[in-house]
This record gives sequence, structure tokens and C-alpha cells, in this order.
Amino acid sequence: MKIDSQVKKKKYGLFSMTFYVFALGMKKRPFLLPSLAFFFLFMGIATTGKTFLKQMLFEAVGDLAEGRTSASLVAGYGVIMALIPIFFAAMNAVSTWIDQTFYGVTRGYMGERLNEKAAKVDPLVYEDNRFLDQVNKAYVGLEAVGEVVCSILHIMMEQCVYLVSMILYLYLVKPQLLFAFLLSLIPTAVSASLRRRMHAAKEHKAAPYRRKYEYFNRCFCSREYVKETRLWRAEGFFKKLYYRNLSEYARLDWETHRKSTLIDLGLKILQMAGYVGTVILLFYYVFRGELGIGIFAAVFTSLDDLDGRVSALFGSEIGTINTRFGQAQNYFDFLQLPERAGQDRLPLRRERIELRDVSFTYPGSEKPALSHVDLTIQKGETIAIVGVNGSGKSTLTRLLTGLYLPTSGQILIDGKDVSEIAPQTLYEDVSAVFQRYQSYKMTVAENVQISETEKTAGPDGSESKLPRISGTESKLTRISGAGIGLAERQKDGADPSGMVRSDVEKALEEADFPLENDKLTEGLETMLGKDFGGIDLSGGQWQRLAIARGLYRAHDMIVLDEPTAAIDPLEEARIYHKFAEISRGKTALIVTHRLGSAQIADRIIVMDGGHIVDLGTHEELMQREGKYREMYLAQAKWYQ
Repeated sequence: MKIDSQVKKKKYGLFSMTFYVFALGMKKRPFLLPSLAFFFLFMGIATTGKTFLKQMLFEAVGDLAEGRTSASLVAGYGVIMALIPIFFAAMNAVSTWIDQTFYGVTRGYMGERLNEKAAKVDPLVYEDNRFLDQVNKAYVGLEAVGEVVCSILHIMMEQCVYLVSMILYLYLVKPQLLFAFLLSLIPTAVSASLRRRMHAAKEHKAAPYRRKYEYFNRCFCSREYVKETRLWRAEGFFKKLYYRNLSEYARLDWETHRKSTLIDLGLKILQMAGYVGTVILLFYYVFRGELGIGIFAAVFTSLDDLDGRVSALFGSEIGTINTRFGQAQNYFDFLQLPERAGQDRLPLRRERIELRDVSFTYPGSEKPALSHVDLTIQKGETIAIVGVNGSGKSTLTRLLTGLYLPTSGQILIDGKDVSEIAPQTLYEDVSAVFQRYQSYKMTVAENVQISETEKTAGPDGSESKLPRISGTESKLTRISGAGIGLAERQKDGADPSGMVRSDVEKALEEADFPLENDKLTEGLETMLGKDFGGIDLSGGQWQRLAIARGLYRAHDMIVLDEPTAAIDPLEEARIYHKFAEISRGKTALIVTHRLGSAQIADRIIVMDGGHIVDLGTHEELMQREGKYREMYLAQAKWYQ
């Protein structure tokens, strides 16, 4: 799959970005965005109306002085002018509330789109550091989109209405005043455009440094790393790496701000020239008798407000767009990443899985992880995959489960090429327990049920499944389809205790997870993980829980990728024998370093350097002078 600059993307401009968010908002909350736009429009008209009220007040004062109007009329205008600050203060409070509501709603829906997209891209891209940078930029961009779109709406519906009205007003008073005023707008607009481009370029360069300093910050601050960091007294080491990347990020940020500030300073001088010219012309026309005192006073007292509006428009408003637009574009770039193609088919029977001259190379690597592998697996076989570290064992299982597609060669399931099968179909009825399993900060029941969130109890008490929904980016949730399924369950308020509890208990029993434990005071509903006030488990207990999660999922094929590292060899052998009984009639793949456990397999695949160097039963392999016999005898010495 192509990454980043290799993929041709549609570039979202300000208006196309606004239209996208507007369409999304209308679909989710039909009245929110129109209400926001209408409110901004009303505020623009009301602000313009304040200038006309000033003119009417000053003209009434002049007429009162000459006896052409009544004091009550002047008093009425005065009361209205006195109430205007209160009115605008109330309207600003309403504006803040609407802005925050809009921002929160927009962020929620766009975050949902982002997570859905992350669930659909090829899992292989998570092996590419460029993609990880793109993920980081997309989540920063998620925060920026709401700010950019809200600023655009505010500019279009309030600021532009006010400025156009004032431009028309100045033109009707004296076209020369308008010309002088426009001189103050042009340099500010040019400055805003230059700053927007500079900040967009900075964001592209700075993302890798931000991702690194955030990671190193976790290395010496987070619970995940604190034990080793303290033990090795590595705080200084990680702090140095943290500051090195933070400094580089700050340098890029400083250079961008320095250059943009210098440009802005030069153009501000031109802006002030236009403002001063407007004031001089205003006095000139008054002294010549071409403007009345009411118009003079209204325009003069509004110039500061007008200049402040222009400064806010091209400063804070367009400034926000300048600094955040590049980040917002990264969000839309992420949404355009290609997804795994393929056709949805009837559930695969997996009667036969065949690898034909398969090779695979990870992104950014020149050396293949697998080279010219040929293999056929029949349904119901239990296959053990053994070999030294880096021999290609885990890569082979990821190809067999459909997580990765081969760089060259073919993988056929029941004669169908996996590259032509939709990922949802490939992951159907496949389960796995990986060596780097996840310890979810949820209840015991939820930790198991996450592998099959669509499983429910049917009307007759039998097991049934909801329509499958694809999952998140991690390997386990990709196969299980748990990511979006869990989100939907949480959104709908589903109660985990209402699901198939007997299946959960059965899976825990099969994995030898001790449910009858003094620490599990609330049984299946015991919260795990201290982050949210729960209890912690030992490494072996977490591993058994991960195995139970894999067994809970309905499957025709299951992969155990070295999931028993924290369990002693005797306990591991017992689990594997039980696993062999449970998996009878189903295809099972076991990746293990402990060759004693591999004896339960129908066939053992021996890997070395990305090649299958031997294949057979334990007895057959022990009779040969090969890699398997060498590794088995070397391990046996440790148990004599």
C-alpha cells in the first residue's frame, strides 16, 4: 500500500473543507450549523447597525442644539446606545456557547470518521514509520478542523457581512474614504496568505519530532515504563532524547513564527498608513463642509472598531486558520488513504490454504522476511511453527490469517486469491492470541468478550451473531472485528452482563484462568487495571485471559503466536494439550519457542532465515539430522 506522498490525494481547500463539515453536521445535527451561521449573520448585521445608530444619535444631538428635535428623542437614542454593550456581552456569551457546542459535536463525529478509517486501512501500513507520522498528524488535525471551520463560518457570516456593509457605507459617504480604507486591508490579506503557507509547511516537517518527544515523555513519566526506567536510572537518558526532539520541534516552530512575524510587521506599517489616510481624509471633508457632524462622528468613532475588526479578522481569525489549516488538511489526507480492496463473499470454509512461492518484505526493509515459501494446510490440521527469533514465524501467521498480503506469490483459500477477498470476509471465523497481547482496562468479562462483541444469546438461548463490523488497527482487534463493534456497543449502552456469560466462563476455564480468586471480588464484573480503580493481574494471569479471549471467539481457524511466555513449561504443556482437544476439527497454528509443546501438532514447520527448511511430524523431524533435531536437543539439556 502506498503511503503519504506516493498517494495522489484531493487537496481540501477552505471552502471544500467547510462544505464537508457542513454536510456531516447537517446529517448528524441538522439544526446546529444553520443556527450557528444564522447567529453569526445576525451579529454582523447588529454590529453594522451600531454605526447607523451612532450617526442618528450625533445628528439628533446637533438638531437638539439647534432646536430642531426634542430631548426625549435624544434620550431614547442615548438609552439604546447605553444598552448596546449589554446586548453584545449577552450575544458574545451565546456565541461562546454555540461555538463550544459546535466544536464538541464536530470533533466527536469527525473522530468517529477517523477511527473508522483507521479500521479500514491495510494493517501493514502500521509497520511504516511514515504512516505513524501520518496518524499523529491526523489526530492533531482532528482538533484543528473544528477551529478552522468555525473561524471560516464566523468570517463569512459575521465579519464579511460587517465589512461589506461598512465598505458600502463608506462608499456612500465618500468613495475616497473607501479607497484609503482598502489600502489597509490589502497588506493584511497578503500577510495572512503567506503565514498560512508557512505554518502548513512547518506542520509537515515538525510531526515526526512531535511524535518522538511525546513518546520519550511517556518513557520517563508513564506507568507503562516507570519500573524499568527507575530500575535502570534512565530518566536522564530519556529526558535528553525528549528535549532533543522537543528542541527541534521548537526550532521549526520558532523559525516559522519569526519569519511570519517579520513579514507581518512590515505589512502592518502599510496597514496603518491606510488607517491614518482615512482619518486625514475624514477631517478634510468635514472642514470643507462636505460631511455633516453626525456622519463625521459616526465614522470617526467607528474607525477604531473597524480597525479592530480588521485586525481580529486577519490576526486571530485568519491567524487561527493560518496556523491550523495545514494541520486540518492532514486529517483529510488521512481519510483519503487507500483501503484494502476485495469482494465480500460467502463465509470461507477454509478447506485448503495454499501458499505458492510467497515472499514478503516489510516496508522500509530491503531484506525479505519470507522468501519463496510453498505450503499447503488442510482444514482440521494442527500446525506448529518453530524457529529461532527472526526466522519469519510470526510473519507467516499474519499472511495465513490475511492480515498481510504477500509482496509476491499467491495465497489461495479454497482456490480464491486472498488479494481479491474483502478483509471482513478474511477475518470471519478466525481467532488469534498474539505474543504481544493487550491488557484491556475493562472488566474480566469485557476482556474476553471484546474478541466477539457481536455474539449474543438467541431467542432460544443458543449462540447467535450480529452482522460483522470491522475493527481497529491492532492485529487482534483487526481479526476479531472488535474496535467498531465495541464502540457501537458502548454507544448503544449495551450491558456486558447481558451477553453470553456461560461462554465467557467456559473460555476462562479452558484457558485455566482462576475465576475463583480472592482478588476477583466481583467475579466477571471485576475491573482490571489500576488506571480506572481496578485490580492488576500477574503476567501469567493476563496471558491466560488473552488466551480465553481467543478461545471465546467463534472460529474455524485459530493462531497461538507464542502466547505462553509468562507461563511455566508444565502449565504451558497442559494448556496446549487442552487447546489441541478444543481445536479438534478446526485449523490451528501454534508458534512456539518451546519445542516440547510442538509435539501435539499434526505437522511441524521449521523456519530459518525466512525459509521453510523442514516439515514433518515430531518423530520424522527427530530422525533427520536437521535444524529441528538440533534445537530440540539443545533445549532438552535444560530439563535434564
